[in-house]
Order: sequence, then structure tokens, then C-alpha cells
Amino acid sequence: MYFSDAAAPLRLVAVLEAVALVALLVAALSGLRVSRRQAGRLAAIDFVRATFALPLAQGERLEDLLPQVVGALHYAFALDAAEIWQVEEDGLVLTASEPPRLATVPRVPPIEHALARAPVSGTAWVGAWLPEMLQERPDAAMRVAPVVQDDRLLGLVVVARERGGWRLAGEADMTLEELAREVGYAIHKAAMDAALQESLHRLQQQADDLSASRVRIVLAADAERRRIERNLHDGAQQYLVALGVKVRLLQRLLERDPAGAREIGEELAEDVEVSIEALRNLARGIYPMLLGRGGLTPALAEACRRAGITARLEVSPGLPRQSAEVEAAVYFCCVEALQNAAHHAGPGAGATVRVWQSDGALRFEVVDDGVGFAARLVDEGAGLTNMSDRLGALGGFLVVESAPGDGTRVRGEVPVRTSDARLQA
Repeated sequence: MYFSDAAAPLRLVAVLEAVALVALLVAALSGLRVSRRQAGRLAAIDFVRATFALPLAQGERLEDLLPQVVGALHYAFALDAAEIWQVEEDGLVLTASEPPRLATVPRVPPIEHALARAPVSGTAWVGAWLPEMLQERPDAAMRVAPVVQDDRLLGLVVVARERGGWRLAGEADMTLEELAREVGYAIHKAAMDAALQESLHRLQQQADDLSASRVRIVLAADAERRRIERNLHDGAQQYLVALGVKVRLLQRLLERDPAGAREIGEELAEDVEVSIEALRNLARGIYPMLLGRGGLTPALAEACRRAGITARLEVSPGLPRQSAEVEAAVYFCCVEALQNAAHHAGPGAGATVRVWQSDGALRFEVVDDGVGFAARLVDEGAGLTNMSDRLGALGGFLVVESAPGDGTRVRGEVPVRTSDARLQA
């Protein structure tokens, strides 16, 4: 067919009009898709807010709210199953489900697969990574949204439908994505709140223990002062009174009875030695002279020598001196542990005292090879309480380990700082 050059412009105009019409149709369809997507997103947000976010913000507990959410999902999308799984120590645990059931999966899918490219995965993903979930409903269409917070998998939101499953993805994905995000925030917040409450409980317990420890320390100090006063009165003071009486008698006998005076003088010398030894024993109970002058090594060596049980001492070479209160706490705890071993370890038992410093703490242990006891049955007496209080007042702790026929181990530690150390003379 022949066309003149005059018809060319008309053909060009017709082509341009067709192109424009096609562009308008494409734009209209694209706009319709965007509009539908936005509407779907808004509907999903409204659903999650109404069923989960707002009740949670109003104070409803998470564990009470999750069953309500899966129930709403089940009804809104005509599902055969709606479930929320949480990651726990034993794997994945079914926390809430409609219809209700109990189930666990003893493993957790790798995080990189849980965070697949799409925020919601389908039946193929479940079959590859969690085939246990398909055992209950092998023919169902499933959609799974990972519950994630800070790149950490906290759980899964799972829905399934036996009939009409081919439409499930388009209907439910946006809602599952929004719900998984909100549930992730809620689980993370609940975990943080639980950790905070646990920390507050521990701090309160420590404060209560410290308060009780301070009361016991004050009472023990008062009792110790009364003991010292009684020992002075009944011991050293009586020796000194007797010495005074004999000195006056010696003065009267010097001229009249020189032989009797010499005899009294010899008795006085012996009484002075006894008085000195009594004062030394009293001083050891208050604060050993060896501890103040030479530190733990000579003081504990003397304590091992005087213990009522065969004991040997192991002190790490070059152990630095510490503040007086730190050394006193370790010393008296070791002495108390040696006394307990002497009383309870049984005949023929031996003990070892070890003292060393590591990781910013002065550590000790007193180990005996005696009869031992059932640690869970032991009634913590005044000795162990005093030892715990001494160490606890300095930020340390005491542990007692024992078993019948397996001896006893008493170990403890006190934190030390560089500023606590005393320069050697």
C-alpha cells in the first residue's frame, strides 16, 4: 500500500498517543499497587496496635497478652494455626498457640537463615530449617516471621492454613512483619526488666547482708571487749596482784629473814615469767605481734606450729604486705579454720594452709584430710559467721566445701588494690 508523505505526521501522533496511553495505564496500575500496599501496611499496623501494642503499653503482662494476639490472628485470617515460639535454653518453645498445644523444638535455626532476605518466609524455609514444625500439618501453607532484636533471634511468629493457603502470603505477611517487630521489642524489654529486677534484688540482698553483718560485727566487738576485760581481770591482773603482795612481803623479810627473802625472790621471778606469758597469750588473741611486724608468713607459721593439728604452710614467694585490716582478716580466718579442723577433722588428720595473691585479690585456703561432713547439712556456727563477716566487710567472701570422708576445704578471698599494699621496711 502506498502512503504519501503528508500522512507521516498523523501516524507519528497516533504512535505517541498510544505510548502515552500505555504509560498512563502503567502508572495507574503501579499507583494502585502502591496504594494497596500502603493500605495493607496501615491495616497491619492498626491490627498490631489494637491487639498488642496498646494493651502492652497499658500494663497488660506479656505472658497474658501473647495468647490473645494469636487468637486474634487466628480469627482475623481464618487460620488453622497461629503460634508464637520463643528461644530458650532448650531450643524453641511454643509460648502461645491457637488452637492451644504444647511443643518444643530442641534446636534454633542459624541466625543468618532466620534473617533471610524476605522478612517473612514460607513453607519451603520451614521444611529446610525446622521440619519438626511440619509434622503436625504436613500439607499446610505456612508463613514464618523471625522475632529479632539487636541481630539476635528471640523467637518466631508462625501461621498455617490448610485451605486456600495460596493466598496466605499476600494476606498475612505485612501483619506478621509488624507483629514480629513489636513482639521483639516486648520480649527484649521484658528480659531487660527481669535482669534489672534481679540486679536490684541482689543489691538489696547484699545491702541486707551488709547491714546484718555490721550489726554482728558491733556485737562481736562488744563481746570481744568483755572477753579481754574478763581475761585481764581473771588472768594478768591476778598475777600482778599476787606479784604486789609478794613484793611487799619481800620488803619485810629482807632484814629479818634473808633466806626467806631469797626464796620469795625466786618465786617472784617465776611469777613474772608466768605473767609475761599470760600477757603474750592475751595479745595474740587481740592482734599478734608477729603479724604486725612481719606479715602473714611468720604469723601463720606460728599459728600452724601452735595449732592442735599437724599443719603446714604454703605462701607464694614474694607475697606483698597489705593493709592491716586485710592481713588481719585473712590471718584470723585461717586461724579459725585451723581450730575447726583440730576439733572436727578427727584423729591423725593433717591440714595445709595456702596463701597467694592473684587477679587483684588476696586468696587463702585451709584444707584438711579429715572425716569431712555433708556440706548441705552443716549449721553455720558463730565461727563461720564471724569469718564471713570479716571478709564481707572488706568486699570478700568465704566458701566451705566438704563431703563425708573427703576432708574439708575452707577458702576465701579479699580484693586488694595497689594502694592497700604496705612498703617493706
